[in-house]
Amino acid sequence: GSDATRWYMIVNAQPWDNLKFDETGVEEVKRKFFGTLHNSYSFFSMYANIDNFNYGEKRILIEKRGELDQWIISELNTLIAQVEKHYENYDPTKSARLIQDFVINKLSNWYVRLSRRRFWKGEYNHDKVSAYQTLYECLEKIAVISSPIAPFFMDNLFQDLNIVSKRNNLLSVHLATFPCLNKKEINLSLEKRMKLAQTVTTLTLSLRKKE
Repeated sequence: GSDATRWYMIVNAQPWDNLKFDETGVEEVKRKFFGTLHNSYSFFSMYANIDNFNYGEKRILIEKRGELDQWIISELNTLIAQVEKHYENYDPTKSARLIQDFVINKLSNWYVRLSRRRFWKGEYNHDKVSAYQTLYECLEKIAVISSPIAPFFMDNLFQDLNIVSKRNNLLSVHLATFPCLNKKEINLSLEKRMKLAQTVTTLTLSLRKKE
């Protein structure tokens, strides 16, 4: 589709540069980025429907959430700041690459994977609500900051989220205000510690495969 094609072209080259078109590259973008984001939303919506989560509860303060929630919200705010800067500098390629890395390597492969049991089991308690709110906020803000590059997919994602929560009185993601950076929710030391944990995990898995 047009969104996958546009994302492929912008991720791989600046809009004013030449790019040798490769259809397999579009397929890879569709599978890796859009597929991963869709799967993250599908995971969220399936368990949110089971627990009747609609973001009706008061937003849990970041300091009262678990460390994993604090980390991904910190990474999200860092991402918003970087993406906004690159958009303002007319550099959508860097914005798209940062968003793609966040969705694949941080949100899906790390946060969702490590949080799965919080959605699967247990009562509808503080920890589960915190996990739902955190994943919802990530998906919603990803939809907004990605919409200039993937207008159709992100509008659909935004509306699918909003139709249940009704957090925004908006007909489209393209009427939404760009997310504001919340510096109080950025924890650089936590981001560094988690980055170290990711590196150690990746190296350990690599060594295990060799053996």
